[in-house]
Amino acid sequence: MPSARDDRLAPLTGIRFAAALGILLFHYGGPLVAGAPAWARALQTGGYAWVSLFYVLSGFVLAWANPHPMDRAERRAFMTARLARLYPAYLLAFALSAPFALARWSGDGAAGLAKAAVVAGASLLLVHAWLPPISRLWSAPGWSTSAIATFYAVFPFATARLSRLSRRGLALALCAAWAASLALPLAYLALRPDGPGAELLRHEPRWLEALKFHPVARLGEFLAGVALGLLLRRGAALPRRLAGPAAALALAAAVAALAWSGFPYVLVHNGLFVPLWALLVAGLAGVASAGGALGRALSARPLQALGEASFALYALQDPLWRWAELLVRTPGSPASPGFVLGFSAFAVAVSLAVSRWLERPARRALRAALGQAPLAAARPPAP
Repeated sequence: MPSARDDRLAPLTGIRFAAALGILLFHYGGPLVAGAPAWARALQTGGYAWVSLFYVLSGFVLAWANPHPMDRAERRAFMTARLARLYPAYLLAFALSAPFALARWSGDGAAGLAKAAVVAGASLLLVHAWLPPISRLWSAPGWSTSAIATFYAVFPFATARLSRLSRRGLALALCAAWAASLALPLAYLALRPDGPGAELLRHEPRWLEALKFHPVARLGEFLAGVALGLLLRRGAALPRRLAGPAAALALAAAVAALAWSGFPYVLVHNGLFVPLWALLVAGLAGVASAGGALGRALSARPLQALGEASFALYALQDPLWRWAELLVRTPGSPASPGFVLGFSAFAVAVSLAVSRWLERPARRALRAALGQAPLAAARPPAP
């Protein structure tokens, strides 16, 4: 795997942090846009779309770092490294969420304990997204970590097949992955299995819940990133002078589409923006080699540190919010804009601390415990 100083990947770090922050504001930033113009509220409420960017980016970074088929030993080393990347912050989020999760079943006696044990076990094994009704019962963002773990398991086998394709074949595979990401949402819109308007309900009905959170429904977004990474590895990069403008155009188009909010919700939630994310990632990957102000800004040390902490920010936001509500806010009072801003700054600070003083040492310890020598890893993607 390439060094963490791989300049081709450095500009992607800033967008990782921006996406993680956008997801945090999607969950908790409502008070900041209360009374704001409709387009601003649409940007905040459309923040779920940044998860799709993370999936494309994750596939891209992994394919860039591992463009060749793996043998069994290499697959074991890969999975060890990936799980060591996920587990430290995820387990901290699991522990911080435990009091709130257990309180859900505290009044149900033995049956409640059994339910808690099932949800906890599935969550610890990172398989809970395969059972959408329980996917968010312990810690809401944990469903995406479960999906990412599935993608990691699929990656070596997908790469072994995709790496045999020509550049044209990889471009077609990227298009096919995008089509696959839209197939189930389009079928949902056509069949309406939950009834008309189900996507507007506060609590998702069964089929919509599966569509949004099941790993199979989200796999196409990740595989599009894998195909893109292999394609760029084959030299199919954007011209240097166009890399920055292409990235800016893709990001502006995504922001404008979210602000307009005219596309069907289930399409945006899953895979509609995959071409824009692919253009954004390809453009940012070419920014460093092109040089210039954008490449330097995105590769600045503060953004690198924030990007490294983006997974911790994503994983910890739900339990940190719950504890902040419990310890700081008056019970029953609505969150104020000041509270949201203060919480956002606090969550970023905690994530930076966790990235430096928990994730890095824990990754080394987990790899050593699993018998893997330390690797010089590429910048790890966050879900």
